[in-house]
Amino acid sequence: MSGTYQLSRTFALTSRDSGRDGHRIVYEAAPGAHPVISGGKQVTGWTPADPAGKVYKAKVGAIDTRQLYVNGESETRARSDKNPAGFSQTSTGYTFTDPALNAYKRPSDLEVVSSWGWKLMRCPVQSIADFKMTMQQPCWHNAHLQQGQEIQNPTWLENARELLDTPGEWYLDKGAGELYYMPKAGQDLSTANVTVPLVQDLVDLNGTKSAPVSNVSFRGITFADSTWLAPSSSEGLIEGQAGFRMVGNDPTFDATRLKWQKTPGAVNVGHGHGIGFEGNTFTQLGAVGLNLDTGTQGTDITGNVFRQIAATGIQIGGVEVIDAHPDDSRDITRNTTVANNVVTKVADQYNGSVGILAGYTDRTTITHNKVYDLPYTGISVGWGWGLTDKGGDTNYPGNLGVPIWDTPTTSRDTRVTDNEIYDIMKSQADGGAIYTLSSNPGGVVSGNYIHGTPPPAYGAIYHDEGSRYWTNTGNALCDIAYQWLFLNHGMDIDATGNFTTQPAYSTQANSTGSTITGNTTVGSCDQLPASIVNNAGLQASYRHLDPDPAVADHRAPSRPGTPSAVTDFPTIADLTWPASTDDTAVTGYSVYRDGKLVSATGTASVRLPGLTAGKTYTFRVTARDAAGNESAPSATLRVTMPSGGDLALKKPVTASSYSEANTPEKAVDGDLSTRWAQGLGLPDPSWIQVDLGASYDVNGAITTFEKASGYKYRIEVSPDEIHWKTLADRTAANTTAATDYTHTDTPVAGRFVRLTVTGSSWNGGSIYDFQVYGTPRTVTDHTAPTAPGQPTVKPLLPGLVDVSWPAATDDTGVTSYVVYQDGKRIAVTDATTLRVPGLTAATSYSFTVVARDEALNASAPSKAAVVTTPADDDLALNRTATASSESDGHAPAKAVDGDLSTRWAQGLGLPDPSWIQVDLGKDTSVSAVVTTFELTSGYKYRLEYSTDGQNWSTFEDHTAASTTTQTDYAFAGTPVTARYLRLTVTGSGGNGGSVYGLQAYGGF
Repeated sequence: MSGTYQLSRTFALTSRDSGRDGHRIVYEAAPGAHPVISGGKQVTGWTPADPAGKVYKAKVGAIDTRQLYVNGESETRARSDKNPAGFSQTSTGYTFTDPALNAYKRPSDLEVVSSWGWKLMRCPVQSIADFKMTMQQPCWHNAHLQQGQEIQNPTWLENARELLDTPGEWYLDKGAGELYYMPKAGQDLSTANVTVPLVQDLVDLNGTKSAPVSNVSFRGITFADSTWLAPSSSEGLIEGQAGFRMVGNDPTFDATRLKWQKTPGAVNVGHGHGIGFEGNTFTQLGAVGLNLDTGTQGTDITGNVFRQIAATGIQIGGVEVIDAHPDDSRDITRNTTVANNVVTKVADQYNGSVGILAGYTDRTTITHNKVYDLPYTGISVGWGWGLTDKGGDTNYPGNLGVPIWDTPTTSRDTRVTDNEIYDIMKSQADGGAIYTLSSNPGGVVSGNYIHGTPPPAYGAIYHDEGSRYWTNTGNALCDIAYQWLFLNHGMDIDATGNFTTQPAYSTQANSTGSTITGNTTVGSCDQLPASIVNNAGLQASYRHLDPDPAVADHRAPSRPGTPSAVTDFPTIADLTWPASTDDTAVTGYSVYRDGKLVSATGTASVRLPGLTAGKTYTFRVTARDAAGNESAPSATLRVTMPSGGDLALKKPVTASSYSEANTPEKAVDGDLSTRWAQGLGLPDPSWIQVDLGASYDVNGAITTFEKASGYKYRIEVSPDEIHWKTLADRTAANTTAATDYTHTDTPVAGRFVRLTVTGSSWNGGSIYDFQVYGTPRTVTDHTAPTAPGQPTVKPLLPGLVDVSWPAATDDTGVTSYVVYQDGKRIAVTDATTLRVPGLTAATSYSFTVVARDEALNASAPSKAAVVTTPADDDLALNRTATASSESDGHAPAKAVDGDLSTRWAQGLGLPDPSWIQVDLGKDTSVSAVVTTFELTSGYKYRLEYSTDGQNWSTFEDHTAASTTTQTDYAFAGTPVTARYLRLTVTGSGGNGGSVYGLQAYGGF
């Protein structure tokens, strides 16, 4: 029957109340009825509380509550303006400058509410006196445990009679048993329905592992008017995450991790089997709406409305050790379906809570829900930050004190599909529309329509700490302010076949083994595939629960014309088709390959990558308009891709540098989850070079970078590693997609292909995949050059020699020489001389040379030239050095101490020029000076010498152009006599004069 059924205590069911013998126990609204199960009490008898008649009060007796509802709307506990001024933290609370706070009548009622990142923390006040606010313990202690996420100054103050100054605010004076309220315009308290919730748990289904509550359903019932008083305790509400509270008095944050307390529900199920919630409304609730605890299995949550709830709307499974690593499978929360529910305006008081949360669960399906208007994350799946996964989280030494298990958690096979999620992250940060934690084998995020995410959503789809084994495909995203995908230590994650107006995504913190490719960027929301957008959210029979605005346009565009294809690459088809027409306008097209949606576009053309050479495909196209009406498909196009393959695949590769495990061969291994990356901290440019193994007419390349945008690069082709021709020059503007394509109708002949990253937006050169395409060249020359003559080696410095050799001959012409040092290739040149640096003093070396022609026929090696480098008689070593200035710890003596890890640096903040001077001790014959600067480039300098320290002559003038290497050599045409050497840095690019080594040598 219709009506409000007021509870004074929890309605509790046990296994004795189960359905048996194939029958269900159903608590159901009568046909046409709208029953309400309420934990609230009606408040009447309002009288004016002030002479102005703006505030009213009513006697309520000895009650306690944290919520008040007037005519079905949640009203606001009396609070201050946002970010009140004058607060400073102390070890026990705050100092403040507002004298009015000293006069508050009941300061222990007051709460400090502080928003920071993903948390909204609430801490109660103990006392106020003499401009000091002392906070209650252990709340204040716990609020400072997480380093970097400590409680801040108040975002607002809450719950004082003195703060009641805005219509819609209320205050409960528990000492006097009086409730104060300032009505909004149009509210008449003599007729208004004013409710204070007094019961925490409205309905509990309390089973055990041996005696579960089974086969019970609730249908068509409204659950309303609950409260939750734990945040009013001395522990307050100090979140770990998602509304889970730190309690007790642990010494460190890590010690709390396995103890965070779950927020209870208005309706709770523990060890329930086959429990159903269909067509209910959960509203005006002071904690979580519906909470499934440990061991709840086979739950169906379908067609419900969750609106105006203080914390999370739907909470599935626990986050304790028993949930993650149960000893008994009966404790697993599994086989939960959450379908066709409306979740909106939840977490409206505990803003760090979420729309739908699944902790450690097995086979949870969250599908076709409409989730919107939330302060933080929409749907959150997983727990543990990887720490409770098998083997722990290798990102954290010692696993942050959490025990390391040798078994996986129960989390697996979670499916988040076909939901509509929008208007989220309205007050908190570091979340997303869909947010995950830890391993979830078989996890799927698919078919969701996500729109309206602001910058605080770090990723519309956000795989955070330890997230693993997720597949993201077929999602449609628009109006994404920051980035559509974010992996923060996300591993073995696939993201392909998604559609977004925002191409930006990023990975960080050892996000390894993941593949992010084949995703389509469109120009606007109305270019997204209508098939995804129209299918997401509530299915047709449930849309009455929360109707969208009416749409007047129901006429679909005409079907597109028959497509045609160009196949320049064996793995890529470029499709075009005659455009459709529409009574309003065609806004986009969807492209289907072999019946599967693969791309979308706002124009009548599209590029389709990822095809297989030699394979036959069928293609069809549909059109859509702004209302989402989709046309009939075009006629079918049948395309057989040309033969051929990636010439660079698994071929020998070199690079300018590489970092850790990101070696150059990983850019040509055919695996889009591995990459080459230049050395950490090195500046642009960087390069990677592939030896194709034979000569080709190269006509194209496909490069997949690490980042979604921000690279400038050049691709060149060479027959001999010396003479290079440009295949593609993309140095004028940054890339705008992760995968960039190059094709030319004028091939460039060669065997070697080099990609140079000239700009990386400070990310460094980093490439997941580098593919090269072309056709083999016919080689008719098989005659090798003669062997070069025996080289001559001239020592210039203890670590530097010049190698020269008599030229070889060839029937077509010698084009290059390969120089070997002790049998190891060190250089390729088209000259007959080579300067070789980096040698060790007083060491024997052997040099040989091999000649090559244009066909790369190689000669026999020359006879070896053997040389012993001179001893390192550095004339400046440990001599007296002075300078124009110096900075702390970088004295001039460190430039002449023979240690290239120490340096002289001019005084901090001083302008150019700067100088350093060395006294060699006596007049000395000097033929060469070697300067090793701090940076690899960017210095202009002058070297001078003198016999008396007064009259100076120029040894080397390098003031016209900046250095391009870290070590610079200066040689005198004939040796000079000098006692003093002075290096003046005339330009340093704003870095200041800074020298690791200043060395001087006589003749050799």
